[in-house]
Amino acid sequence: MIHYDVIIVGAGPAGMSAANILKDEKSVLIVDEYYHYGGRLLGQLYEESKDNWWNGMDVAHRLHDALDDKITLKLETAVYNVDQEDAEFSVYTNKGNFTSDYLIVATGAKENSYPLPGWELPGVMTVGAAQVLTNFHRVAPGDAGVIIGINPLSMVIGMELGYADIEVRKICLPAENKFNMTQPGDALETLMGLGRSAPSKLLSISAGLGSRMSPLHGLALNLFPSKGVKALGLPISIKERVVRINGTDKVESVTTMKTKSDGSVIKGSEQEIQCDFVCISDGLSPVNEITSLFNLKHVYIESLGGYVPVHSDHMETEINKLYVAGNITGIENAKVSILQGEMAAHHLLENTEAVKNTLKRIDDERKNAKVKFHKDLDQGRDKLQLYWLAK
Repeated sequence: MIHYDVIIVGAGPAGMSAANILKDEKSVLIVDEYYHYGGRLLGQLYEESKDNWWNGMDVAHRLHDALDDKITLKLETAVYNVDQEDAEFSVYTNKGNFTSDYLIVATGAKENSYPLPGWELPGVMTVGAAQVLTNFHRVAPGDAGVIIGINPLSMVIGMELGYADIEVRKICLPAENKFNMTQPGDALETLMGLGRSAPSKLLSISAGLGSRMSPLHGLALNLFPSKGVKALGLPISIKERVVRINGTDKVESVTTMKTKSDGSVIKGSEQEIQCDFVCISDGLSPVNEITSLFNLKHVYIESLGGYVPVHSDHMETEINKLYVAGNITGIENAKVSILQGEMAAHHLLENTEAVKNTLKRIDDERKNAKVKFHKDLDQGRDKLQLYWLAK
């Protein structure tokens, strides 16, 4: 087996940023199963503030170009097993097996979706697939679509589709079933979190009404128009569910039903929306298969997106010399992932001052993040640290 000082699993923002810190002092191998570096950066394109754009492709290219020839990067390389013996990690892939003294797992996140009648039709995809088609491959998923699921991910990608002149005819809730229990109140809370950045007077007012526990939350929900609102350039309807996707050989329309404030559908309210593609979105969750191969504790924290490996603020885990970084630690934006990759590398190199500075930069980015993918993120991070301290 070829030996490296450090092996990094994942060539996304966290993995590449870690490698750029390590490259002058350690031999580093990065492996990724995809054919292109960048991870979830590949489809990202949105306006952070007026005339200030975040272009994930540009960021990915900058991180990759900085790697130079000091880093070994193997794409289309899938890891199927890892283990540790005698303080050495072994990584088994479809393109050979490798060993290292340190291992950084930066495997990112996966999209969640839910089944409903018609979801097997051509033209049905996740919102992330529509994002990559549009912004990376420069191929439109269709002319006019419906997005099922109201969450920060679907809202951001809905805006990105608009930048490409692809019409989003409706963003609404999925049918309620045993796989999905999302209610209008949940969707309203998402919109409240975005309210201060949304060009909608109703949402801006709602954002000031407090959390779901506030008695004013119910008032805002009851006052929310059944026809929906236009916010962030998108037609959003929190009191409407897609109950069926229609078509013979491909998507042709969706059938929706209006709901009451408690989420129950109103009989006789069916309507059909013509469209040629449908995006399903239930948010993101950490990809933790690699860390699950170790005897490493994972805990479920909803506000972090699901099961995450127990780790410190410095990205270290319970296993010596095993680090995690990026969305495997909880769903946040790409800037946080980049900083977490840097943190793992600085801690590995025992650069105390850089660790301290990077920790502050991570805290600052979290405070200033325009969109958070899960509510109660800070509480989730605090809970995770309690698990770490109790290990």
